[in-house]
Amino acid sequence: MTTVDRFIIDWFNSGFNGAAPEWCGNMILIILSLIMAALLSAALGLEREYQGHAAGLRTHLLVSIGSALIMIISMYGFGGDYPNRDPARLAAQVVSGIGFLGAGTIVQTGIDVKGLTTATTLWVVMAIGLACGSGNFVIAIAATIIAFISLVSLRRAERFLTRRNPILTVVVPSDKPILKDLILIASRYSVAIHETKTELVSYQENSALRISLRCTFPTPATISSFIDEIRFSIRPLEVNVSSENQ
Repeated sequence: MTTVDRFIIDWFNSGFNGAAPEWCGNMILIILSLIMAALLSAALGLEREYQGHAAGLRTHLLVSIGSALIMIISMYGFGGDYPNRDPARLAAQVVSGIGFLGAGTIVQTGIDVKGLTTATTLWVVMAIGLACGSGNFVIAIAATIIAFISLVSLRRAERFLTRRNPILTVVVPSDKPILKDLILIASRYSVAIHETKTELVSYQENSALRISLRCTFPTPATISSFIDEIRFSIRPLEVNVSSENQ
């Protein structure tokens, strides 16, 4: 615990240096811990909400508040009846239990895995909540700032770096499953597929399936050979390659 945090906790627990009853200062400190947990987790939750993820503002906020509440109960909820209590025991259960909630946000679509970042942010706001509940406000604020910068700034860096991995778009009739064939062709040409995205579209007044694959090719010459093989084997309605993010 930092010196600043220790000063804040002692000031509240002393009833604002004797200006109020100790229980009053302690209660305000508990409320402040819950509010801090809510505000800090809201920053990360808003970023996830803005990106359109199911686990958004409310989920992150509630996880952090719940974690802070458990930490507060662990520290203050048992009083002198349990002199040998260990406040870290309940915190340890929160750390392991949040994994079940995070696992629910991870979804596998084809060969692509979605929700890993959201699961991680849930784990981070849990830690922020525990920090606020234990009175480590400076650490909680620092962690929130670093996590938010990582989510926002590094996303731009990822987009810049992934421009080297072109996106292959294939349009086929909606009743023609081709994902397995695409994977087999890619393996023959040593093409690595990192992301897949499928959506129903209208193509010449008919229903069609558009599949977007972010690929890494071993050599530039492989791209044309790979596309020619797709045209010959799958006979898609349309196929093209783009280096821009979609």
